[in-house]
Amino acid sequence: MTPRLWLCPCGTRNERIKQKCSNPHCDRRRPKRRVPAHARTLRDDSYATYERINGALHGAAFGGEWTPDCCGVCGKPPTTSRHMDRDHDHLTGLPRGLACPGNQGCNALMPKQLDLERARLIVAYLERVAARDAVTA
Repeated sequence: MTPRLWLCPCGTRNERIKQKCSNPHCDRRRPKRRVPAHARTLRDDSYATYERINGALHGAAFGGEWTPDCCGVCGKPPTTSRHMDRDHDHLTGLPRGLACPGNQGCNALMPKQLDLERARLIVAYLERVAARDAVTA
């Protein structure tokens, strides 16, 4: 397996484990790894921030027994074993709220590149299928 490298502005190729350029005439350090915009919110924003956003954006839609730590999609309360997933926009990196965790939870059911237009197309598709199934049943 070939070692992973980082390229110094002086042109020297350095192994990933080296923290400083191996060229004796260069004193530059390895640059910090870039973090994608959507990952910054997971790193920088706390769970409490997501709860606040979730309550402001989705709280009025459910009312009743709904609390800021409930799912912003379906309104279910969190299980005692685990927090809700922090949902964020993968294009802009902005937090959207909290969603059910796990492989079958609301967060897993939303594709990463989902936007409002695409969601409406998906809903229209599912409505056409349901209408066809109602006629044939």
